[in-house]
Amino acid sequence: MKYKSLLAAALLAGTALFAPLVAAADDVALLPNGLMAPSSPDMVPAGKFKKAPPWVIGMSWPGVGNTWIVQTIGEIKYAASHDPDIKEFRFSEANWQPAKQVADIEDLMAHKVDALIIVPISPDLVKAQVKAATAAGIPVILSVTAGTPAPDATVAVQGGGEAFGKTGGEFLRKTLNGKGVIWVFRGVAGVGEETARYNGLREALKGSDIKIGAEVYGDWNYAKAKGLCENLVASGQPVDGIWFSGADMTRACFDVFKEIGKPLVPMTGEANNGFLRAWKNAGADSVGPIFTPGLGVATLHAAVALLKGEALHKAYLSDPEPITKANFDKYYRPDLNDAYWFPSTLPEDVIAKEFKR
Repeated sequence: MKYKSLLAAALLAGTALFAPLVAAADDVALLPNGLMAPSSPDMVPAGKFKKAPPWVIGMSWPGVGNTWIVQTIGEIKYAASHDPDIKEFRFSEANWQPAKQVADIEDLMAHKVDALIIVPISPDLVKAQVKAATAAGIPVILSVTAGTPAPDATVAVQGGGEAFGKTGGEFLRKTLNGKGVIWVFRGVAGVGEETARYNGLREALKGSDIKIGAEVYGDWNYAKAKGLCENLVASGQPVDGIWFSGADMTRACFDVFKEIGKPLVPMTGEANNGFLRAWKNAGADSVGPIFTPGLGVATLHAAVALLKGEALHKAYLSDPEPITKANFDKYYRPDLNDAYWFPSTLPEDVIAKEFKR
């Protein structure tokens, strides 16, 4: 799997991260098949957090909303339930409310978890809690947008971010020959990952004659995005292409255009089977950045490795090459339903059962 350099993003964000490293033979693999590589030379030394099992591992999740989140949570819980050394996996979900996420983290600490995993609504929101946990000797694994600083975390697991948004922006820029009007469908307002993806789009459009004619927040949700797309189409606003922060929203617009008989314009997507099916059936022109649901399992693997006393890098990055027409058939699964996201960490028999079409 080819990885893009993180050096520019690291310099821009002022972090201590470096370009992804070549993994050593004895490095712990947080995800299989080259989906994740170390991105910092700094190490958590072996034995620092070693503790005899069984363990209690706590996880704070920001909120629910789309099928990617549902599958990611399912993969984490599956992995935790199949690890005999994990006595209890305490999972909390904050409903996208910052105050609730802070309270959830403090509650997990009060239950004396052996390791703490946080997927923050915003990293700044949980700085105090991360610092308090590490001061108490609890390893903290932070799952954050690529390029986002995580100085107090024991280990940072990163993916998506500006690279995701830039991939879609560059596709539209090339496809539209650097000019035209696009609509922009953003995710959940205020979420760090959403902002980073949007910033990547803006970076890709710099110096072009592409203008943003409409910008809406679809919350990464099919139903909401469909209503928004219907309204935009009904308004008669010009559109030459559409950028999406998530593929459930792309599918919604595909359906709107099909239902009213409006010719498709280039639309960006994501690594979702339903989107790939719609892409194929519509004969659309698109691209799919990969934001694997395995990111959640990678944080769990990091927690387990630390408790086993294994040495880990301070940061890891998942940044695989996107889905294009050239590699489409490598990813699309006609035998599975639209809710399937990939690459998945679930066993093939579970995938076939849970996502049967």
